[in-house]
Amino acid sequence: MKRLLVLFFLITSIFSCTQISEKNIDPNFVFCLFNKEENPTSLLFTENLDDDGSPTLQIPLSSSRIQEREYIYKNGFFYRLSSQTSVFTKYQLQGSSFVLVDSILLKNRDFETITWKDDDNLIAVCREDAGNRTPQARLYQINVAGMKIVKQDTIVLPFANKEYSVLHLGLVNIENNDLWLAYSFFKSTGKYGHTTSDTTYYASIKYDSFKLKNIQKETRSTYPGGFNIIQSYSFKDEKGDYYFMTNPGIALGNNPKLPTAIFRKKKGQQSVDQDYMINISKSIGNHAYGIWYVGKGKAIIRNEQKKLYTDFSNFHAVYQFEYRLVDLQSGSIEKIQVPLDKGTQKENVWADGKYAYFAIDDSNDQHRVWKYDLQTKEISKGLKLPKITNFTVRMDYLK
Repeated sequence: MKRLLVLFFLITSIFSCTQISEKNIDPNFVFCLFNKEENPTSLLFTENLDDDGSPTLQIPLSSSRIQEREYIYKNGFFYRLSSQTSVFTKYQLQGSSFVLVDSILLKNRDFETITWKDDDNLIAVCREDAGNRTPQARLYQINVAGMKIVKQDTIVLPFANKEYSVLHLGLVNIENNDLWLAYSFFKSTGKYGHTTSDTTYYASIKYDSFKLKNIQKETRSTYPGGFNIIQSYSFKDEKGDYYFMTNPGIALGNNPKLPTAIFRKKKGQQSVDQDYMINISKSIGNHAYGIWYVGKGKAIIRNEQKKLYTDFSNFHAVYQFEYRLVDLQSGSIEKIQVPLDKGTQKENVWADGKYAYFAIDDSNDQHRVWKYDLQTKEISKGLKLPKITNFTVRMDYLK
């Protein structure tokens, strides 16, 4: 695989460096911010999330608005899987500088979903353009230690029907050397519009040969997962059971007549449990996007409020998003009393077993971390982010 010169990235002006403090820090957290007045998107590093904490280092990522929220953090390194350039890059924070370590050029763009096979091997899946219009997925296994592609192949998936022919690859998981893909099909309805078919598909594939074993159909909801490089849609609990969410609402699948729902695939099973479903939309009257496990059989979801937005044109800009705690056993859903949030596709929830933390952009133009006690349900203020912030789109724990 051809390696790219560092000069390529100097030309594209992706990563420059500035600093708030001269001291070298050992940050525990990193935020990805979209800034106001067309200032560069930036990474903000801090040592704690407390109210009296202060961000220590801020690094702008570009001179233009591109989707730098697409980075992946793992074991001391930052990776970016670009859907614009088909380039996979590796960076490291050194003192107060963000340093390019290596990069490789991939064949395809349109990466939608990833998972880690182990600490050194990333599985990335994308759509692959095909002249005969047969739906195809392209899978890469990238060894991030050596920055090389160790496995790649095409997976041909059966058509849903002629009307819905564009492939959405929402979730990928690997277990016992079997690959599991959750996907659906959609069609365009205008320059920016689309709608998704009413069926989800779960494909089980032998990973060594890429031979398709079987496909399970799901008609209770549609549009499984999403662009999980920038928002979480699945997790494994303490028992190893795999939970995931479907997202047919206006912001993702755009088939709002079907419900947002949580499903489960038990450890060691390739089939999704047909006796388990938490119907979020029926419970709260809205759709939700993003799910985060907080431990002990509970997860947090981020839901819209359809009475507060007009259509997709102002969906992201309206202060409407709520956060709710879901009991994965009973199915009960409880609202968390934090300020209303704005913005779509946000990876802004983190939990440590005792507290859940939310990075929220509220209607008072405050950009702050809020702290929720999972036992007492008490809410308290945390770290306040810079006033130049417009959206806080990521919050990642680095340790």
